This record gives sequence, C-alpha cells and structure tokens, in this order.
Amino acid sequence: MFQGYSKISLDAKSRFILPAKFRKNVPIECNSQLILTRGIDECVKLYPKNIWDEKVLSGLMQLNTMQGNARKFVREMLYFVNEVEIDSQGRILVPPQLMQFANFDKEIELIGTIESIEIWNPKTKEKYDEAEPVSYNELAEKISELNIDIRL
Repeated sequence: MFQGYSKISLDAKSRFILPAKFRKNVPIECNSQLILTRGIDECVKLYPKNIWDEKVLSGLMQLNTMQGNARKFVREMLYFVNEVEIDSQGRILVPPQLMQFANFDKEIELIGTIESIEIWNPKTKEKYDEAEPVSYNELAEKISELNIDIRL
C-alpha cells in the first residue's frame, strides 16, 4: 500500500530514486517491473506491474469500446503506457513522452494513492490545489454519504 508524500529531484537523465517508504511496498511478485502512464489532472501514475495487469487492464477490458467515450479513454490511457523497472540503485526512468505530458522539470512530488503513486510537477499540483473549489472537509462530508465505513 502506497501512502504519504515525497518531494524529490530528477537527475539529468530524467531518473528519480523511488523513496524507500514507497519502494518497500512494491510487491515482490512484480520483480521491480512498473507501469508509468498518464494520470488524471496532469499527473503521471506509477503502478506495480501486477496491480496494472490485475486491476487496471482488466477494468479497461470491460469497457465497451464501441462507445466513443470508452474508446477514447482506453486509447488515451494506453497511449502513454511505459513499462519501466527499478534499477539496482532504486532509480526509475521517466520517458520523454511523460516528461512532456506532465511538464516535469527538476523536481517532482510523489503521492501515495493506495495501489499506485501519483507523480506531479509541484507547480501543477499547487495550481490544481488552489483551483479545487471543494475543501477537504466538504469532501469528507460528501464521502460519508457513500456509507463506506471510514473512521477519521
């Protein structure tokens, strides 16, 4: 399970060291194989390969691609998919296509989102947070209406 936050630097070759608090939660069965792809809200998503295969791909395969919105979503999601791996020094290479998509520069922010990690340009994340019209407290109240037992 991925949770927490880290602000880290990209090196000159567009690599970053996956912090230990995230690396320790990469499932052994994925053999350091990860998927990097487009996220929502201009971030990049990092998935362990087994989670990608078991949950994301299987979910995408259930969409009816005869419907235009589903077809476009699958196309956009898969267009940015890159299989990457954690190297012997704990680094992950961000491909140029995703560097450009997320407008990454020298620093990135990693946010654990349970089964994946969001990777943000800090400036983009700040703009997103400032533009978000709903506060955390309002979100918590709306989520409580779903009758899911979350104790905060």
